[in-house]
Amino acid sequence: MEQLGVRALADVELLTILLGPTAGTNPTHDAAQRLLDALPLSQLAWASADELRQHPGIGPARAAAIAAAFELGRRGAWAPPKRGERVLDPRRVYELMRPLAHAEREEFHTILLDVRGRLIKTVKVAEGSLTQCPVSPRDALREPVRLGAHGIVFVHNHPSSGDPSPSADDADLTERLRTAADVVGVLARDHVIVGASGYYSFVEAGRWRR
Repeated sequence: MEQLGVRALADVELLTILLGPTAGTNPTHDAAQRLLDALPLSQLAWASADELRQHPGIGPARAAAIAAAFELGRRGAWAPPKRGERVLDPRRVYELMRPLAHAEREEFHTILLDVRGRLIKTVKVAEGSLTQCPVSPRDALREPVRLGAHGIVFVHNHPSSGDPSPSADDADLTERLRTAADVVGVLARDHVIVGASGYYSFVEAGRWRR
């Protein structure tokens, strides 16, 4: 099938092709439609093979094919920053940490940068529950200080709501982290919150002084 033709197909038609031939008395198109009715495409793209197998008409082979297709699509379309690339723009921070949007628990990470704002590494500082992840400035700054990072970006996710908008606690934590970073001589550049619907940057929102 020509590429242009594939792009013109509806979601259910694409999924029908992916599911392959009809199995027994379960028409492939019907199975595809039921699956899309149960899981919007944005959720289907991140569902595991085990989750997919819970739906009628989706056996082990079909579940594996769907999960593999979406993973290949992500790998082909998503190019996260690599070590040595400048990561100062909040959009690039989001692209680097986007998998957090679909994590099962809230996590807190720091991105370590050199003097030119280039990526050194990312560090997972803490993992909490679905709705909270307690973190102390000391924990968040331990690795940046140890490795001599010039700058850092704080990142955490909102897995429960998917809405990256900061809570009052997020804002309070941000201020405490910035103050602590100043004390130890590390340049805190931003705090980015990642959610299923996108990201929130304290810098872009005008709530962070450069």
